[in-house]
Amino acid sequence: MNTRTNLILACVGLVLALAAAAGPVQASASFFDGVFNNSDWSLTVLTNATGTGSTAQGFQVLTGGNPNEYREVRHQLVVTGQPFNGAVHSLHLNNNAFYTPSTQGAISYIDYKEDSINFVPDTIVPGNGQGSGLLILQNSKYYRQQNPLLVMPYSGYSSWTANPAPGLLAADFAEVTLAGVVNTGSNPDFSATGSIMQLGFYRGNSGNSGYNTDCGIDNWSVNVVPEPATLSLLGLGGLALLKRKRKS
Repeated sequence: MNTRTNLILACVGLVLALAAAAGPVQASASFFDGVFNNSDWSLTVLTNATGTGSTAQGFQVLTGGNPNEYREVRHQLVVTGQPFNGAVHSLHLNNNAFYTPSTQGAISYIDYKEDSINFVPDTIVPGNGQGSGLLILQNSKYYRQQNPLLVMPYSGYSSWTANPAPGLLAADFAEVTLAGVVNTGSNPDFSATGSIMQLGFYRGNSGNSGYNTDCGIDNWSVNVVPEPATLSLLGLGGLALLKRKRKS
């Protein structure tokens, strides 16, 4: 048996041994809500300094969704003081959706999707309805989906329309501080040491003057995909092989 064959067999043996020691590959975790019972959701409202006085509501509606129940979200943005650009965030957390990277596996990416609708014609409130996306609560910090921001202009969302954001990474989120400020330098921890996460969605409005928005969400869907253990093990095997070749 030649040297190359020996090296290949040694690498394969190491990978198999490490895989056996590591145990089974973690499965993805999926969460879904198309009913939106009020008891299944909590709501926290955050405003920045010039948005003080803004309000938000979130509640179940039994008919008119896609196809039946949905959650309606209403914002009233109030802008006062200087500088302008007030902001209101409504943070909606699902009371049954939790994921812990330290026990369920480091996160490779997250696929998010919701169905969105905008009830207010753009002749009344021009713009994008409400900003939306996945919300993560981790270590008492709120992280909203930042890239891409999901919007729902009336022209495309006057009826229920899918609003997807696949392949989200930790860098695609930004912290919303308790002062209502978005901090793009603060991201959730997707690593194998990451603590428990509670999942939900956020809605946001901002501007230099006040206005009201009224939108809906249905078929809230989150799929958390852990990092495949086999890839990391193959990396370790390849590293071991390189070290052996350098020594020979």
